[in-house]
Amino acid sequence: MKRKLLLAAALSAAIAAPGMAAAADNQVQEIRDRGVLQACHAEAFPWAVKDPATNEWKGSDVEAANNLAEAMGVEVEHVDATWGTLIPSLEAGKCDIVMAPMFRTPERAMRILFSEPTGFETKSITIGPNAGVASYEELDQEGKVVVVTSGAADENFAKRYFQNAEVKALVTDKLSTLLVDVASGRADAMVTDTASAKKLVSENPSMNVSILEPDSPLDPQGYSYGIRKGEYHFLHLVNVWQEAAEQQGLKAQWSEMFSQ
Repeated sequence: MKRKLLLAAALSAAIAAPGMAAAADNQVQEIRDRGVLQACHAEAFPWAVKDPATNEWKGSDVEAANNLAEAMGVEVEHVDATWGTLIPSLEAGKCDIVMAPMFRTPERAMRILFSEPTGFETKSITIGPNAGVASYEELDQEGKVVVVTSGAADENFAKRYFQNAEVKALVTDKLSTLLVDVASGRADAMVTDTASAKKLVSENPSMNVSILEPDSPLDPQGYSYGIRKGEYHFLHLVNVWQEAAEQQGLKAQWSEMFSQ
């Protein structure tokens, strides 16, 4: 209860703060008038995964969305999206905030605002049993196929990183689709975030896939929540809320809930 009161006090201060932009910067008031915070999610363990038994979202960012809505004094609506539709959904007003671990890229920053990083992650390359490679250099050859999720930051990264291998972007919201292509030999490798790669490999031992270990961390960078451009007051609120949640140990609790 004490933590909730402290977090509510921090949010009240943020809501009362003057906006940093013009009069159109009014999303905070719109959310409060509506009585609902709409948060977009895309599948990424442990941040957000759709439970097939209940058809409901669960994960650390789902818990974060619940808490942000509670602190703002509104209900929450979890909005389905894929990595390819997260930003278009935000721009179209289908949600108020993207609560997914989006890498902060210049391409994305030209379209939306990013919160302070919610965490930091690297990328990993998962190879199939018959890929016949032992290094990134051996993978980056003509005739090799690397699959990625269309619309994810992995797509742009792979197209920059692999100059000779073919990069195929698959329109899917399931990383397991990419894994099946790799395990079956339709692709030699896949690129995704390290947490997801480790989970996929550990949960699917029969597929005989493995992570191609790098000599150094691959593309380390921060990931953040996404907010519609121009909404600086809401951005300020989210950053204040996030700082309070971290100081009170809530972020660590949410992460621990879904770490296995």
